[in-house]
Amino acid sequence: MQTFSKVNNAKFRIPLSTIPTYDGGRTLVDRLVRLFGVKNRLELATLLGITSGTIATWQTRNSTPYELLIRIHLATGVPMEYLCFSSEDDIPDVMKFAKSKVPEYKDGSVTVAAENHLLPAVKIFAIENGVLAFESKFSVDNSFIKYFGISLENDFAVRDSGHIKFINSNEKVVTKGSYLFSVNNNYQIGELRQLPDGQTYFYDEGEKYQINEETTKIHGKVVSILESI
Repeated sequence: MQTFSKVNNAKFRIPLSTIPTYDGGRTLVDRLVRLFGVKNRLELATLLGITSGTIATWQTRNSTPYELLIRIHLATGVPMEYLCFSSEDDIPDVMKFAKSKVPEYKDGSVTVAAENHLLPAVKIFAIENGVLAFESKFSVDNSFIKYFGISLENDFAVRDSGHIKFINSNEKVVTKGSYLFSVNNNYQIGELRQLPDGQTYFYDEGEKYQINEETTKIHGKVVSILESI
């Protein structure tokens, strides 16, 4: 059993007697737009049952809508730490505890599916001026995940040259193939090979360039490509 003395002398992640500096305003609004994968603030307002004017007020006053964040947390299971302080390194899955409201035809009648959760989703990124930027998610089933050789926990896809390239983030040791890598934090996808001399080279238009391991970081290997025609 806890005592006042024990709790009073304990160090918590956030001091109990101090009000933290919660994110608010545009920072929080942009976070919610990315979290729910909506196109703009108008869609966000519709989704949350508020007006676009309310969102504009948050941004103007740089305020934090505490009740809304609690509601989102209770509804989706998204951690309060992410909602209040996130560094945007990883976007939680808001659909983890959701149930589908989409009517479906089954056994001669239209019903609403009562699933524990919707299909898992693959995160899609794009490389914009060297920055790996989150774009959206699309739902897949388990057979799709297995077929394309990825895991939803750490793997993802990158839209590149009109194609969707699936990245296995565990394959960071270069042998031969197409890899997602960054040079001085500028991302790109390209052909890398490790030759018998022990050095890794980048191949581009018939030329090869030795990789500087101090400035280059390998983020994963392209294991499958979904092409558009």
